[in-house]
Formats: sequence, C-alpha cells, structure tokens
Amino acid sequence: LLVRSTQSRNIAITSDGIALATEARGSQRLITYDALDNQETAHSFGSSLPNNVNRFDDVAVDPNSRARDSTIAFAIDANSGIVCSFNLRERNNSRGVSLDHIGCTTQGVNTSPFVGIAAMGGTVVVSGGTGGASVFTYDEDSGVLSDRATIRNRSLGDIGYPDVTLVTPEITAFSADVDQGFGVVVASINTDSKSLTRDRVFLTEDSVEFNFIILPANFPLTSSMYFQEGSGKNYLYVANGGITVQDPQTNGKPTVVDVAPNGFKALTVDVNSERAVAVFGGVIRRRRRTSSVYIVLDISDPLDPELVNMEVVSRRSRGGRITGVASAGQNILYVTENSASIGHASLQTIDKSDKIVSFA
Repeated sequence: LLVRSTQSRNIAITSDGIALATEARGSQRLITYDALDNQETAHSFGSSLPNNVNRFDDVAVDPNSRARDSTIAFAIDANSGIVCSFNLRERNNSRGVSLDHIGCTTQGVNTSPFVGIAAMGGTVVVSGGTGGASVFTYDEDSGVLSDRATIRNRSLGDIGYPDVTLVTPEITAFSADVDQGFGVVVASINTDSKSLTRDRVFLTEDSVEFNFIILPANFPLTSSMYFQEGSGKNYLYVANGGITVQDPQTNGKPTVVDVAPNGFKALTVDVNSERAVAVFGGVIRRRRRTSSVYIVLDISDPLDPELVNMEVVSRRSRGGRITGVASAGQNILYVTENSASIGHASLQTIDKSDKIVSFA
C-alpha cells in the first residue's frame, strides 16, 4: 500500500493557458504559470487570509474561463475546509500573472481524509472524502463566495468522495468509493432546494486500489470533461489505473480505453477540449524501473481514442510521481510530488497516419 502523508500538489489551467498550482510541501502560497512566456510566479497573501487557513491543497478554475481578461480561481485548505477565491489575470504589461485575494468562506466543510474542488458557472463543489460533499456559490463577476455552504457535508450513500469534476454548474461527477468498488457518482445540484441527488454510477477500470495516494488531495481516481465542439455532446475521461470514458448524463457502462503503453497506470487526467486531446499522468514500470510519465490521447473520436505519445517526467526515485496535469492550447503543464516547479511541454502535432510513442 503506497500511501504518503506528504503535501499534495495540484494544478488547474484556464482555456487560454494560464495555470494555477499549489506549492510543494504545502504552504499559503500559490504558483501561477503563463504558458505564453514561460513565466512562473509565486504569490503570497499575508494577513489577508483567515487565521485558520495554513496551506492550500487543491485549486480550481472554470474550464471555460480566460485569464488574459481576468477570471476567478479557487483554492481549498484541507485542514480547515475553508475555500478562498482569487482574481487571476495577465498583468497589463504582459509580464507575468497577478493573483489577488478576493475572500474566503466563513464556514469550513468536512474534508477527511481526502479533498477535491471544482468550479464552474457560479458553483463550487468540494468533495470531502468520507466527510461528504459540499456546495458553495460565487458571483461570477466579483468572485465573492457565499459565506456558508448551500449544501454541507452531504452523503449520497457511498463510502467517500476523494475528488470531483463539474459536468455543468448543476451536474457534478464525484470520484467515489462505492459498495461495488471504485467509480464515478453523477449527481444533480439544486441550490434553491439545497438538494444533491444521486443520478447514476459508473464503475471504473481500477488497477491501483489504494496505491499511489498522497494525502490529502492526490487520490489516484480523477476525471476530466471533454466538451466536444459542434456535437453538443460531453464525455468524461477517468483515470483509475485504467482509463475509461463515458457520457456522464446517459446511463450505461463506460468504455474501457485500452491504448496506453504496457505497464502504464493512469493516476490523473486533464482534457484539452480545444485540441481534442486527453493528457493522462501516471507511472510506468519497465525493466524493473518505475518512471513518472504522461501520455497524450487523440480523442477526436471520443469513444475510440488513439495514443499520440508518451513522455517521461522523472524516475520516481528522484522526482516522485506526477500528481497533476493541465493542458490548454499547445501546452502541457504538470506538477510532481518532489519538485517545486511546474513542468512545461508542448503538444506534438497529431498525424493521423503515424502515431508516435516517444520515450525521451
């Protein structure tokens, strides 16, 4: 059982290529990365944060947001269960990114032993592990959060929810420990009636069980949405050792994606809807050596993806496992457990006639 109680590292990205990440080993600081000029900046907030916010463990941005003009970003402290909002934007002189603290919730939520956060269209959802699920709202213009959770520490009858993705502002997909094993629980949110309704569950292709956990916010069961332009259809890609994809709003079994290199375990995922690719971070064991890697899948045919390439990020004895990936435009960004920096790579041009697997 590979569980480590070190600080988690997570990353999120706006659709125009500005990323927000937690800092290595946990702190009150947040890191931004502008993929256009490869500029990484650490941001401190001093006394503007509440006294019970000691570190940030996970971050979220609306996947459709654009930070060149200004957008709202979110971060959560797992110890207090407090969520904070920030104004994220490109500086006027185009040199770096500014991140200004807006405010925090006055009420914390349960987050034990795992936590995840997602935001979209005025809704913030927190997955609190065995502490249940919670929902906050925010003003899309000002970024001001509701002081208290509209829905707080709600259980849908499952064992726990280590992570979360929003399908729409009213539909959420929880990574879940369910009676049958691990899966994705899709639920409907109604903030008016303060209800969270379990709609359906999809079992995942679990090949890692409780291995590769890094407390409190890197559980090896994560998901990301593909919003397919033109078709009006949405697909949820899931990493849980194996890879699956499904329409989260339709009943049925998920499609198992079996195109990854032999020995690859998918631990985290992010979809770049604009480029129709899914980036999966994970580990691979070959020749008695385990490496932290990411793979890129061409998902232009959503239920029949193709492997584009694989890249080694680090040997696990040196850099630890990859804990988060994010992709926008031609950029792939990633964080690992033992590195203080944000890794950056470029997407390869996809040639339908000649998919390449690179081990560089």
